[in-house]
Amino acid sequence: MGVIIISHGAPIPEWNQKVMNLIASVKSPYPIEPAFLDYDKERTLEKAVRRLEAKGINNILIVHLSPTSYSNHHEEIRYLVGLRKDLGVYTEMTETPIKSTSRFAVSPGMDEHPLIVAALSEYTRELSQEPTKESLILVGHGPVEEVENIMWIRQLKRIGKEITKTLNFQEVVCMNLRSDAADLVREQAHEDLREAGQRLSKQGRVIVVISSLGTFMLQQEVKNIMKGVPSLAISNKGLMSHPNTVRWIEATIQNGMNQPAVPPINRKWSNLDYDTGKPVGTHRYGLL
Repeated sequence: MGVIIISHGAPIPEWNQKVMNLIASVKSPYPIEPAFLDYDKERTLEKAVRRLEAKGINNILIVHLSPTSYSNHHEEIRYLVGLRKDLGVYTEMTETPIKSTSRFAVSPGMDEHPLIVAALSEYTRELSQEPTKESLILVGHGPVEEVENIMWIRQLKRIGKEITKTLNFQEVVCMNLRSDAADLVREQAHEDLREAGQRLSKQGRVIVVISSLGTFMLQQEVKNIMKGVPSLAISNKGLMSHPNTVRWIEATIQNGMNQPAVPPINRKWSNLDYDTGKPVGTHRYGLL
């Protein structure tokens, strides 16, 4: 077996190098290749596959280094290695599936793994002074597609519930920034976050923890959205800097090719546009 650890990548070389450094620290009995979905032409998924195959490997585990499985990127990876037949309306917008006789398995993202919950709990605890007089906002990057956003928020809420088992906050609010969504969707998400911050700040101190690999860009975005909101403490630590991320990767590799399935989304729709056959008031994004 060989392992590919894949992240989205960023247009900032320093960030991609941080990901590379993290991957280099992973202890594994199997050879590992890093890969990025974007912003690194030398470390594409296909090139990582070819490097492993050149070593005689034909069982390839792809570890998706992502805070959640509920995004089109997760489905894109599965499509590229032949675990999905198509991506609907997005099929023509992504790369061609990799031609290979190898057997592939794709891990879920970090989701609600106990190691990840523990890391976010630690970041929360570092900022908290008196939980009974404070509120917590858990913030994620968020997807484009609406159904995926609902599942992502539900995931954050379950993480928040775990955190409150030891930190008794007045209230926990979970929101996504929706940074890549259409203008109105993104603007509404930002407005909702600001309103939540203003409301909670009237009750006491507000702690914001960002569930993401890196937080610099998202932290700046949150600061701009929350400008003027009093009694606010925003964590500047992402999952990339916590040792539990490496532990999560190593635990995922230990599962080998037998990876747990991502809990499926119920994609049955009761209200369809009869001309198009698509759900009314939403986009399919090829994932239904």
